[in-house]
Amino acid sequence: MINHFLNINAFFDYGMYRQQSKEALTENDLLGVFPPSLARLEMSRDKLIPIPEQVKEVYSRYRPTPLFRAEKFEQAIETDCEIYIKDEGATHSGNHKANSAYLISYMCHKDGVKTITTETTGNWGIALAQAAKHFGIRLLCFIDEESNNVRPDRKLQMENAGAEVIVVKLDQYHQDLLTLSADSAIEYTKKMEDSIYIFGSVYGYFVIPQTVIGLEAKKQLAALGKYPDIVVGSCGGGANILGTASAFLADRLEHGKEVEVFSSEAEPCPILTQGEMGYYSIDSQDYYPLVKTYGLKGLNDSTYIGGLGSTIVAPAVAHFHSKGIIEAKTFTPAEAKEAAERFYQSQGVSVALETGYQLAGVIHKAKSSKGKVILVNISSGVNDKQFFNYK
Repeated sequence: MINHFLNINAFFDYGMYRQQSKEALTENDLLGVFPPSLARLEMSRDKLIPIPEQVKEVYSRYRPTPLFRAEKFEQAIETDCEIYIKDEGATHSGNHKANSAYLISYMCHKDGVKTITTETTGNWGIALAQAAKHFGIRLLCFIDEESNNVRPDRKLQMENAGAEVIVVKLDQYHQDLLTLSADSAIEYTKKMEDSIYIFGSVYGYFVIPQTVIGLEAKKQLAALGKYPDIVVGSCGGGANILGTASAFLADRLEHGKEVEVFSSEAEPCPILTQGEMGYYSIDSQDYYPLVKTYGLKGLNDSTYIGGLGSTIVAPAVAHFHSKGIIEAKTFTPAEAKEAAERFYQSQGVSVALETGYQLAGVIHKAKSSKGKVILVNISSGVNDKQFFNYK
């Protein structure tokens, strides 16, 4: 069992900034929006963050998640690279979101928070619903009506896990679904006492617990005598790629290890390849603090891409991409679909919509490399089969 998270934000000049003035904020400044434990975590510069015992107890029920070599997939795409899969589909929620959900819920519970509100396209809401119920916190999930229509099972799953779900109607003012739902959740939060709004990506409190993925994978690969040459992740808000890659980014920065980090992004939301560096928040109400990162004014088209549709990204991803340490490439929905279907046909494992983009990235790197060790994580696609033509 991993005992510490890795704080990737301690490896560069991470900060949060006041709306309007862009003045740097302190931990105390965050207390009007963040509960104390999350404010402390957000502003921490410690490289290692101890995992609370109460969270470790929950993790012990599903972690470490399996790591396996996808040899049949290697054969299917005709590569001599070794492709290792970290299977986050084995978590309570079927994806990596559970790692953040339990830490956030525990810290909110410890700080006396009675109600959490959040935005979701479905998967994050399920994970947080399970975690909030475990720690006795009321949860309100705001899901946009397009996600609710495309993934109709998610609302019921969130409700079955104990959440109250509010479907947010589309409007002409919002350019992306996550900001639409975030604005609605924040409006609700302002009207309630002892409540807190949590965003399901981007910020340190969400990214830091994801690093357990890469820390575990590093140990599992070491037991096989392996170390990755290439780490692949998808990039919406950035938690997926940072979860898998942070341990190896730290090795590169501190010990000069030669490792490539590759981000697969969806063509409708090219956050790294076309995003502009600036000061951004996840809402349009001047509520959440600003972070210095890449942002987009909106999505390129209306193709549904689930959790990859964030128009801002975790500052660590933007920073390391701007320094040439993270490489990025966009993939079309058709390329993601083909990659997921080839993985299923070869390995017999269905993956989530978002994972299709990661696998497209794996195929791209495998075809342009010789004899490399490639690491990627996957999420379960049990409830995403409508997006693919599995045969």
